[in-house]
Amino acid sequence: MRVTTPIEKLLARLSALLFLLFAISGAVLAADSTRTGQVRLSLLAERAAAIPGTTLWLGLRFELIPHWHIYWRNPGDSGEAPRVDWQLPRGWQAGDIQWPTPQRIPVGPLVNYGFEDSVTLLVPIAVPPDQVVGVPVNISADVSWLVCREECIPQDARLQIALPVMQVGNLPILENSFDAVRAQWPVAAPGGAEYRRRDSALTLRIDASGWADAQITSLWFAANDWGRIAPSQPQAWRFDSDVLLLELPTGEAPFADGAMLDGLLVVTESGSGAGLTRGFTISAAPRDTAQVATDDTRVTLILALGLALLGGLLLNLMPCVLPVLSIKVLALVQHAGDQSARHGLVFGAGVLLSLLALAGLLIALRAGGASLGWGFQLQEPWVVIALLYLMLALGLNLSGVFHLGGGLAGVGQTFTEHRGLRGTFATGVLAVIVASPCTAPFMGTALGFALTRPPLETLLVFAALGVGFALPVTLLGIWPRWVGLLPAPGPWMERLRNALAFPLYATAAWLLWVLSQQVGPSGLASALAGSVLLAFGLWWFGQPLRRRGLRNALGGTLILASLALMVAAGHNTPTLSAAPAAETWSRERVSALQQDDRAVLVNFTAAWCITCKVNEQIALSTDAVRQALDENGVAYLRADWTRRDPAITEELRRHGRSGVPLYLLYPAGQGPPEVLPQLLTEGLVLQALSRIDKT
Repeated sequence: MRVTTPIEKLLARLSALLFLLFAISGAVLAADSTRTGQVRLSLLAERAAAIPGTTLWLGLRFELIPHWHIYWRNPGDSGEAPRVDWQLPRGWQAGDIQWPTPQRIPVGPLVNYGFEDSVTLLVPIAVPPDQVVGVPVNISADVSWLVCREECIPQDARLQIALPVMQVGNLPILENSFDAVRAQWPVAAPGGAEYRRRDSALTLRIDASGWADAQITSLWFAANDWGRIAPSQPQAWRFDSDVLLLELPTGEAPFADGAMLDGLLVVTESGSGAGLTRGFTISAAPRDTAQVATDDTRVTLILALGLALLGGLLLNLMPCVLPVLSIKVLALVQHAGDQSARHGLVFGAGVLLSLLALAGLLIALRAGGASLGWGFQLQEPWVVIALLYLMLALGLNLSGVFHLGGGLAGVGQTFTEHRGLRGTFATGVLAVIVASPCTAPFMGTALGFALTRPPLETLLVFAALGVGFALPVTLLGIWPRWVGLLPAPGPWMERLRNALAFPLYATAAWLLWVLSQQVGPSGLASALAGSVLLAFGLWWFGQPLRRRGLRNALGGTLILASLALMVAAGHNTPTLSAAPAAETWSRERVSALQQDDRAVLVNFTAAWCITCKVNEQIALSTDAVRQALDENGVAYLRADWTRRDPAITEELRRHGRSGVPLYLLYPAGQGPPEVLPQLLTEGLVLQALSRIDKT
């Protein structure tokens, strides 16, 4: 066995010391920074080297010019939190950003959560025990952030740092400021917390026995996740003995029953000079969820009625309804005067009775074990074809291709009025039928509640929806002076009548596209052939032929042939498939992806849902969202409800919805999903993706 001499020991120690000095100087030189017009960003390491089997702390230091700010993990009413994508050596793992206590930053009527002047975001990096010693490693960080004053500027940068790997313990600290940063981290609240929800408000109860002598001057709460609590709405707080009670307004993304409410309580206490502000992390459990639901049933029904009324009003603005309402408005212009009030009321009756009939049908089918929701009739291809034919026929009529009943004009004024009122009632029925592909804002919550309640409550919610839907046209008929603001009847009405045919043709084209998602090529060809026969038959009926028997026989034969083709197309084999960019949804697939440590975004959609298609175009199919999905490793699944699917219907019901759209964002690993708003924007989706915990 070779014996190490004293000189060799001395040389070894000198080598280790020189290596340590080289590592320290190298680490100092390796710190990286970048500068924009508003921000200087630096990537810093706390210690001079990485030690296998320990945690290396890195920091992203933002230094901002006056009056500009960046955002906290929950940006508040607007904004976006900083994001970082690490490029680490094999086996290294980056933890979550450790967020200091933010400020409330008012911007006009909005409130944001963020940081001004400067802030350092620390991130723990786990170094594997088997990391090779003596070989320097390179760490890169792709950082993106939004810096705002009155305007907002998206910025990004790549920063790099090189560190040696050593076995030496007690390495000197390069960044003493990290301890000051840790001192700004919120601490766990001294006591437990629970919450109770009522309508659009939430009561948070916090054990405050440790704050008995505190002189609190201000206090506010922010949820960790966007949309849980409305940032700009007032918060009320008071002490009840040793309990702190906060009344908080809920935000746009309500969470499921039984979910935890995690957030930050920021408390400012009076003292010498400026007050002392501290942050406390809160994790509140729901309080007596089942009992609260029972106590609030009546209040929830009232809320559902209000949402249904408001949703019905907004439904008039949806693109699938406007073509039909335009026909009714034209009719009101023609009947301006004493008759307009009758037409307005009859239209309202048609809408209300149709919706009540639809509700009754849903109740009956539900009692028979069927699982259905809003828009269920458009899941049947033959219904889509029937609506396609109806839109085509109405358009041809407005274009002057045919005029049924023209010879009855002289029978008498009474009969004409009666026929007109029947047409008005039919227009109300038609408006309800074509409205079913649309889900207006506030409708989803109301209908989701209605389809899970007893029959009487279901009928009441549908009645409220009908009142809201019919109200604008009904009021226009009751107060005909509003119609009188339009020019007097004349040639312009015929031109307007012809122009209104084109929205109906557009609706027919859209329904044809919906059908293409439900049936195979031969079924689509049958529907197109039937459309041609129907148009020819209606044109033939409109011809002024002397031999009416021949006209009626041939026209009727053509229309019957078109109906036969409709039935044939409806029974054609569907050729549905998920889009290339999305997998097909199933509960098992979601579970498997979560177990594979991947987050999952599920899009519950249908070809006949216009709101869904708009969301997909403006929010889900953009380059920024696609990039965010890739960067976060988020799997994108599509649940296609174009044709009836009991599994999808049941999943919608589990989340309190009766129809599409529905968007669920599942975290990696395990846990319940976040429900995104029904009306999406690119920013909302990017914010939701940025909140996914990275492992």
